[in-house]
Amino acid sequence: RPEETRHVSNDYRVGWTMAALAGAGVMLLTVGCEDKKPNLAPVASALASSAPPSGASVKKFSIDSTSKTSIEMEAPKEKIRATASGAAGTLDVDLTNITSSRGEVKVDLATLTTSTFDDEGQNASQTTHARTWLEVGDGESGKIDEETKKTHRWAVYAIRSIENASATDITKLAPSKDGADDVRTVTLTTKGELLVHGHKVGRDADVEVAFRYDPGAAADMPKAVTIKTKKPFRVVLAEHDVKPRDGFGKIAKSSFHLLGTKVADNADIVLDLSAKPQS
Repeated sequence: RPEETRHVSNDYRVGWTMAALAGAGVMLLTVGCEDKKPNLAPVASALASSAPPSGASVKKFSIDSTSKTSIEMEAPKEKIRATASGAAGTLDVDLTNITSSRGEVKVDLATLTTSTFDDEGQNASQTTHARTWLEVGDGESGKIDEETKKTHRWAVYAIRSIENASATDITKLAPSKDGADDVRTVTLTTKGELLVHGHKVGRDADVEVAFRYDPGAAADMPKAVTIKTKKPFRVVLAEHDVKPRDGFGKIAKSSFHLLGTKVADNADIVLDLSAKPQS
């Protein structure tokens, strides 16, 4: 890493790396030299709805609010760890043709909490810095206006298509056992759009989807769905205009020199979602 990285203050280094957790994480960071900065992604206040193809027969599932997004990031002096523990969204699942399924996953960035250190005070300070940089929480020295926090609160992923499914008709899969439950599992790649901090980018995710049933239940009557990423995926901080900010959310120009240093490279994002049928 560049020599200057070793001289960046701990406060700014922590703030910079954890700001990457957009998304949900979240999501969020690949920062290179000044002449290699990624382009800013297109501006968007929301994503278009993602409807199933005409003729698809879908069951609607609501994502459990306690679903989690986690991150691990290799910083120069420690491994950053954090989670976002709030989620929302809806899945339209076609059990007989999984590739026709669509949906929207939302991660609550206001719940982003770090667990990097053994010291609770350090984690609390790091959490505050990360939320301030993302403009979803008040800083240690001031308050961000409520409308701004509301605007940036959710990281949203809209599923536009599905590819590489290991099976297309879930109802024809032989179930396995997990405790008392019958489970039918498929792997696939979701292709979609990610909205973080008012900017959207295209993103793919390789996931494992498990459909859980009461013992002996009909194959078209799952009681729950779990979705887990098979491998972490990454998002670029600079594409989403996440920059050093003070406690009031104002750009901290004195910290701009950090944008040209390799304070950290990649944030590895892992999704662990659960959903239940809508009544």
